[in-house]
Amino acid sequence: MHRLGGEEFTDLGRLWLNARHLARYRPTLRRAVAGQEAIMRDTLTAVIEDGVRSGEFTTTDALGACVVILVAIDGLGSYVNDEPPFTHPALDTLVFTTAERELGLPARTLRGRG
Repeated sequence: MHRLGGEEFTDLGRLWLNARHLARYRPTLRRAVAGQEAIMRDTLTAVIEDGVRSGEFTTTDALGACVVILVAIDGLGSYVNDEPPFTHPALDTLVFTTAERELGLPARTLRGRG
């Protein structure tokens, strides 16, 4: 999550945003995007389930928490093409606060890591 504000995220965000858009018109790309989304969902859901088992996270719906977190990340990525870049303090913490809420963590738990 700490890499979401860096240049690497900007480049990846642009690629992902464009891939998702173009996937509407290109079946092969649509399958590749869907496959990558499934990998991300499965991986993050497994991390959340592991965290629930270890007592680090509290959620009754690991997949639901995963989806909400990924939607927050995608939403943040929708700003990558803004020129000049749009900034606001809410965007700096959006994914952290969303993940903390979904995982039953106290505020600022994830922002303190990195």
